[in-house]
Amino acid sequence: MLGIHHTGCSQKLRKGLVHPLRMNEITSNQISDFRSKTTLGLALTSVLLLTPFSIYQFIIQGNLVIGAMSLSIVGIFAFNAWNCKRGQYNSTLTFLVLVPVIIFFLAYAFQEVGYISMFWCYPAVLSFYFMLPERQAWIANTLFMLIVMPQAWQVLESQHSIRLLVSLLMVIIFSGLFVRVITNQQQKLEGLALNDPLTGLLNRTSLHETLEHVISQSERLGLPATIILLDLDHFKTINDTLGHDVGDAVLRDVGKYLKDRIRHSDKVFRLGGEEFLVVLYDTDYLVGLEVAEELRRGISSLSTLADTNITTSIGLDTLLHNEDWNEWMKRCDDNLYQTKLAGRNKVIS
Repeated sequence: MLGIHHTGCSQKLRKGLVHPLRMNEITSNQISDFRSKTTLGLALTSVLLLTPFSIYQFIIQGNLVIGAMSLSIVGIFAFNAWNCKRGQYNSTLTFLVLVPVIIFFLAYAFQEVGYISMFWCYPAVLSFYFMLPERQAWIANTLFMLIVMPQAWQVLESQHSIRLLVSLLMVIIFSGLFVRVITNQQQKLEGLALNDPLTGLLNRTSLHETLEHVISQSERLGLPATIILLDLDHFKTINDTLGHDVGDAVLRDVGKYLKDRIRHSDKVFRLGGEEFLVVLYDTDYLVGLEVAEELRRGISSLSTLADTNITTSIGLDTLLHNEDWNEWMKRCDDNLYQTKLAGRNKVIS
């Protein structure tokens, strides 16, 4: 809801918020896609390398239990690979099914085949970090150490058990730190790709996707949607007379004002230069017009420039039935152009 008060009618019209695609959802989806790709590679590699081992246990060694468990791991990895290819990978399923199977397999293997099993511990603890979110990976590795290490302690000599314990802890900690750094870097890069570095607002990168989402939602749910296009008046004069540092301060203040004055469910973009776009979900023409006027008055009241009011020209338009986003944007841009012809510091819709 806007920080400025609406009339009772306007407040009623702007209730009942839906859940549009938000910035944190975009980041989450990107991280999920990263994990899905690493899981796919890990799954394919595991299927390729573990299948001959499973067959060897069945046919050559005659160890049916080890062979069956390793084949079940291969099967789960194959299922993960299939889901990843379909874009439907579910890390929770891996956490609840694959992790217990791997832990039980290695605990049993220490009892059956002895010290050789310790070589399988390292890829196991590494794989958890590549397939699971960080918190689930830590839980999986904690369970692994609590269940598998006592079995290893019974089989190995104490000095070898201590070395296995220390080396596994180092692999777990180093891998966890490495994955955290990679994830943080990915989030920062995505933020740089999607956000304007000066104002922190969204940039053009996700504009097309956002408008397509708004149109799809409007068609599916029958909800109105409105966009507001703002262009700061005579901004070049501010840069030329007061300097670019002052101009940047104006842009930052306007961006902060727009972000603070709209609902969290709406979107604000800096399209470039002194031009901004506000996307209002579930907002019809009348409420959109009221919001645009409030934003115009609010920007003119900013105190960034001591002796000069910052004014803005605004074009506004509400989505029409069966309209694509290019047509919608063009109509709004035409209204902004008419605002400038009419003397600026106005709203035309």
